[in-house]
Amino acid sequence: MLKTALAYAAPTLGLALLLGPLGLLPVIYAKYFGLALTSIATILLIGRMFDAITDPLIAHYSDQYQRRYGTRKPFILVGGIGMCITAYCLCVPIAEVSLLYFGFFYLVFYLFSTLYNIPMAAWAIEVTNDPKERTLLFSVLIFISKVGGLLFYIVPFLPIFASTEFTPETIKVSAIIGIAILVPTLLLALIKVPNGPALIHAEDTPAEPSFQKNLIEFYHSAKHNKPFLLYLGAMFFFAMGLGMFGGLFFLFVDSFLGQGDKFASLGIMGMIFSLAITPLCYQLAIRIGKRKTWMISCGVLLVGVFYSGLVDPGSASFTALLIIQGIFILSGSFSGVVSPAIYADILDYGSLRDTTDRKAMYVAITGFFIKAEVALAASLGLWLAGWFGFDATATEQTEQSTFAIRLAMSWVPLVIVSLSLFFIWLMPLNERRTAIVARRLNQRITMAASS
Repeated sequence: MLKTALAYAAPTLGLALLLGPLGLLPVIYAKYFGLALTSIATILLIGRMFDAITDPLIAHYSDQYQRRYGTRKPFILVGGIGMCITAYCLCVPIAEVSLLYFGFFYLVFYLFSTLYNIPMAAWAIEVTNDPKERTLLFSVLIFISKVGGLLFYIVPFLPIFASTEFTPETIKVSAIIGIAILVPTLLLALIKVPNGPALIHAEDTPAEPSFQKNLIEFYHSAKHNKPFLLYLGAMFFFAMGLGMFGGLFFLFVDSFLGQGDKFASLGIMGMIFSLAITPLCYQLAIRIGKRKTWMISCGVLLVGVFYSGLVDPGSASFTALLIIQGIFILSGSFSGVVSPAIYADILDYGSLRDTTDRKAMYVAITGFFIKAEVALAASLGLWLAGWFGFDATATEQTEQSTFAIRLAMSWVPLVIVSLSLFFIWLMPLNERRTAIVARRLNQRITMAASS
């Protein structure tokens, strides 16, 4: 299973080098190309509205293709190549930069991202339905993504750059390296990782249900899936708070604290710490359970969000930034290991109750909600900071700017993340129950294979 997990997770290495620059693009486009924060926030929100259309459509055809041909790989290949092309255009502008340019390539990139991520996530659930193997798979996935993140933060230290700050030149190099890694590792995953067994025999379900019927059946299935609804509630508040905090962190370090030259060093040390603790996160999840581990993740994040609101430009030190980064990384590592594993268990529960396997549709709807929340969080953070007077180009921040960044990055997220704990606590699927679900699904797989 370890070899399969490594092959499946390998593209994440290059993807992290692409997503790293894309995560900084709102600040880069505001600081270096003069786009307004509020205008960029609007583009982010429009992108999520666009996902409301594309996510379920891609999920529908991915499920349909999987039922007919037993694979999702063509979708993943096209999506991966498309992401490479559009990410290059965003990080290495091929025309004059404007809001229209940014908005067009941003939307197209996330269209290809949806084409890649939804089938890829559904594929991960199909590779194995053993809870421990699945936790291992997602642990390897988060570990390799952190290696990619470490490489991203090393880029500014290359001798070709005059400083260690993130600039348009550094994100250009990062994107090119990411593309060079993503293409061959994606081909490796598509060749080496099996499709996984079918949970439903082809004769037991219509080969090509209509899109409308698929959505209606999904709605009736999801509304009776209590673990799924609780997961959505937990992710809504967790992703909203994390999105506001994480989306403004670079702006906080660079423009507010004036320590942008230390951001890469901060990231390197954070990634090294993350690599060290990811195996411990896996062991903790196995020992005390995934739900309790996720609750710990929320608690850790609350500490970091609260502490960030106490730091100001006059007293900020690299140690203080390390503490915030360390807490942020620790929480992200915990949630990165257990939340997708919990979600996979929930989808198995849904598959056990249904007569039709529709993992990609579940992934699409959930993915849309999470992406919409993160985009809404990033937009809300940028809007709050902009409306209350924060200036990303100013060399010194006023009392009004200080209030704006603390409100958007610390005080509001603190309240939002707290609410996620309630939903996680209510989740009914524990390790004993997920083992029962896995055993019954294996019986179904055996029956489907022998019929």
